[in-house]
Amino acid sequence: MKGAVVWDTPAQYLRGVGPVRARALARLGIATAGDLLQHYPRRWFDRSSLSSIRSCQPGHEVTVEGEVLTASERRISRGRTLQAVTLRDDGGGTLILVWFNQSFLLRQLRPGLRLMCSGIPQAHAGRLQIAHPDWAVLDRGADHLHTGRLVPQYPLTRGLGQHWLRRLIHDTLGPVSADLQETLPEALRQRQELCSRAEALWGIHFPASPLERDRAQKRLVYEEILLIQLLMAVRRRGLAVRAGLRLERPGDLTRRLVTSLPFELTRAQRRVLAEILADLRSGRVMHRLLQGDVGSGKTLVALIAALFVIEQGWQALLLAPTEILAEQHGANLTRLAAPLGVTVETLTGGTAAATRRAILVSAGRGEVDLLVGTHALLQEVVRLPRLGLAVVDEQHRFGVLQRGRVAAAVDGGQAPHVLVMSATPIPRSLALTLYGDLDLSWLDEMPPGRRPAHTHVTPSEQEAQVYESMAAILRDGRQGFIVFPVIEDTAGSDLRAAKVEYERLAAGPFREFRVALLHGRLSAREKSAIMSSFASGSCDLLVATTVVEVGLDVPNATVMAVYHPERFGLAQLHQLRGRIGRGAERSDCWLLVDPWVGVEARERIAIFAATHDGFRLAEEDLRRRGPGDALGVRQHGEPGFRLANPLRDNAIVKACVEDAGALLAQDPDLRDLEHRELRLAVERGLTQPRPAAAG
Repeated sequence: MKGAVVWDTPAQYLRGVGPVRARALARLGIATAGDLLQHYPRRWFDRSSLSSIRSCQPGHEVTVEGEVLTASERRISRGRTLQAVTLRDDGGGTLILVWFNQSFLLRQLRPGLRLMCSGIPQAHAGRLQIAHPDWAVLDRGADHLHTGRLVPQYPLTRGLGQHWLRRLIHDTLGPVSADLQETLPEALRQRQELCSRAEALWGIHFPASPLERDRAQKRLVYEEILLIQLLMAVRRRGLAVRAGLRLERPGDLTRRLVTSLPFELTRAQRRVLAEILADLRSGRVMHRLLQGDVGSGKTLVALIAALFVIEQGWQALLLAPTEILAEQHGANLTRLAAPLGVTVETLTGGTAAATRRAILVSAGRGEVDLLVGTHALLQEVVRLPRLGLAVVDEQHRFGVLQRGRVAAAVDGGQAPHVLVMSATPIPRSLALTLYGDLDLSWLDEMPPGRRPAHTHVTPSEQEAQVYESMAAILRDGRQGFIVFPVIEDTAGSDLRAAKVEYERLAAGPFREFRVALLHGRLSAREKSAIMSSFASGSCDLLVATTVVEVGLDVPNATVMAVYHPERFGLAQLHQLRGRIGRGAERSDCWLLVDPWVGVEARERIAIFAATHDGFRLAEEDLRRRGPGDALGVRQHGEPGFRLANPLRDNAIVKACVEDAGALLAQDPDLRDLEHRELRLAVERGLTQPRPAAAG
């Protein structure tokens, strides 16, 4: 490209990228050179220290080097294929490398090539093998970036390879780091013993030693958390002075709803409602996060809060991340609120144009008490002239930096109160860090009568027995789910796909039942019709992807089978399992595990099967996978968790809280020259919208 490469240089104009690869980089959230340099390795292979194959022990990760002796393929069950490569090192030891449904590898891994690979060997049929290893061909062109050192391994997407991305990052890092502005004040860096920003970027991507990598990681983690703390502190300071609606007069709607319920509110629900109502009466605008496990009654709490606002002449808005969840909320809230004379309308992308126009007109006239819709409502011309409360469901998908947009739905005057909810339990350490601008409420008690689902870890070869058990339960009038991680078969993937399996299941093991297919590529109208059919009992078995993770509340559903559970996070599995066990009947969830799944993944699945506490599972997910992966969030375009893990980095979190407070006490607006880069970073975080989460 022409001109110097700097932090903000568009990725398309980096050497060797161009429009096609720029689109692939964009799928990873990489739009600029700076984004590229903040696309950190997920791990490093120590290729400076090789193991001999004879010394390899099952269950212990190794890096080995050797010559490809044979490369072959054979067919296995259900038309799938297995690729096997025999590797022999200079000491005469042999190791089998295996892949599934990746025939193209045989064109790359030919006999005679020298190969370096890393993975966790397992004993199989008396020999050691590594399933799906990371590998590199050691031809004469191999250089210091790919072997003989700590070699970074990056998250990839289709169309990009490790070697190419590694080289691009290296070649971009040189010119950018030469003129890189320091973010942290010098005194702060010295006190915390942190390396420079440029040193940290070199050390995280291409460390000369584990010590250098750890120093780099400490610096970058500190910077991430400090920026979050400053951002939250500035936001909280702004919210503290904003006037909100002061709602004093207790009304009759909330009392009538509570007395009409066939159960009593839990102590936790009553405590949280007291906290929310105190906010609504305070005269300050409420910004509160409501945390609770699956089935803890968050939506009912939100409805009671909305009724408190509605009965005093104001309107309420409830936003959900998906159309399925919005439709579910709309149906449930209408059922509860309509007998009280409260007008509830639901607006999604699937709403007919004429109906949409009528709802928007009614809402603009103040005739709709509670408007339910997706987050897309914030992008539309939706006017609620007397909006008193906005409830945002599934906050982690909504995005930290979009909270302020709900105020745009008001024609003017005082800002509405905001209640955000997370259906995915978030550990306290993460919630306190990521949502430091919000007051936190915790629903830590489940309603009486909830029965945890019995969770069974079952080899996938025993699927026939699982089907028999499920069919027997369906014959008793119950309903169930079979969940797959992907919609369609993909070349090179060993994952079973929902479309193909739906046809097999509907025509075979479950042909006597009414079976439907639900996935994210269906139109909104199709998804709504299938969901309604299942909810009404007109469908016995739903073959689905994770589109059912939230939004389906069918007490009659008592059985579930999940294929490839190792592909899901613990929090996501917990959400899936939460679709059953919502009634008084026994529920069963089968996790079908393939024989080649590794030891670490099996340990994680066993933890899930033994635990029903969503917060414990979320904490384990956070410990193992990091906050971005665990929550399904891509922190692009704002200070976020690219490397930081509040559970692991608790000591750094505490230091950042203290340092952020001291910085703002000394320089409230960060106007000192040495704080300029920090101020610019915080301002970017306050103003830049964040793209939707990947996937």
